[in-house]
Amino acid sequence: MATTYEKKQYYDTDGNLIVKPYRLSDLAEIFDVNRKTMRRWIDEYPEELGKRGGKYYFSVRQVEFCLEKFGLPGKIIVLNQRTKKAA
Repeated sequence: MATTYEKKQYYDTDGNLIVKPYRLSDLAEIFDVNRKTMRRWIDEYPEELGKRGGKYYFSVRQVEFCLEKFGLPGKIIVLNQRTKKAA
């Protein structure tokens, strides 16, 4: 019997990123980069980010810091441009 997995919801119905604790692989998917690239970006700010909140998850504060430093993910920018054109 095959197991089906539900795709994670990173965005709400309006296309806004849901800011909550995420794993490295989640952040990589949100920013649409490879996990190694995400790790390299994060490793540039060891003092500002500190250690993960738990064993695997980055805290909300750390996720917000990533958004500030790395900018909004391209998916959000594209969604916002589409909604402006529709209005």
